[in-house]
Amino acid sequence: MKMLLLKILSLAMVSNLLWAADENVIEKQLQEIGAIPNEEVVVVQRKFTRKNWRHEFSPVGFGGVPFGTYRRTLLGSASYTLHANDWLGLELFDFSYNKNFFSSFLSDINDNSSGTKIFLDYQKLIYFMTAGVQLTPFYGKVSTFSRWLAYVEPYFSLGLGVAKTETNSYLAGYPGLGLRVFFTEWFSMRLEFRDYIYNEKKRDGNNELRNNYAMTLALSFWLPKMPR
Repeated sequence: MKMLLLKILSLAMVSNLLWAADENVIEKQLQEIGAIPNEEVVVVQRKFTRKNWRHEFSPVGFGGVPFGTYRRTLLGSASYTLHANDWLGLELFDFSYNKNFFSSFLSDINDNSSGTKIFLDYQKLIYFMTAGVQLTPFYGKVSTFSRWLAYVEPYFSLGLGVAKTETNSYLAGYPGLGLRVFFTEWFSMRLEFRDYIYNEKKRDGNNELRNNYAMTLALSFWLPKMPR
């Protein structure tokens, strides 16, 4: 009986010692957490902002159509999008003015060739004016060096409009893929890739499908500044 009591007392003492040690560890951890400055504590929200019936104005955008052997195109753009909710946006207006440059590829060939000269039937682009929809299926966060958080959302776009060249106007459509980055609830940036497609009439009377792969970077302002 005495042996049993001694064993019970021993177990009780060991348990108390372990509990006290655990308590000391917890207290030390709480002290360390309390010593961290507030500015070093980053709170990760479930969602940064809401877009329900908010207006996105993108008055400043720059980009170009870089993928071409004979022609380079720089563009400046402006757009307005009404967001019905967090996943559906109605881009009611998008205007892109284009400045074209022809490369020296053909002139180099023609200047150094004694054969038949090569002449292009390219029409210089003047502008695109379109309207479309944006679909945002999901959103996320990107952490930089475990300190700065960027709230991002990829989206898909689809639209129709007009492509104006130096000789004609054409019905144009585009699919697109973009990425929006929020800096504040009322200021963001978006990077978008689009393929403007239209059926161009050449000078010889034939038609040719034109693909214009455009990359743009735009800054956006939101109204109202705070979501409802």
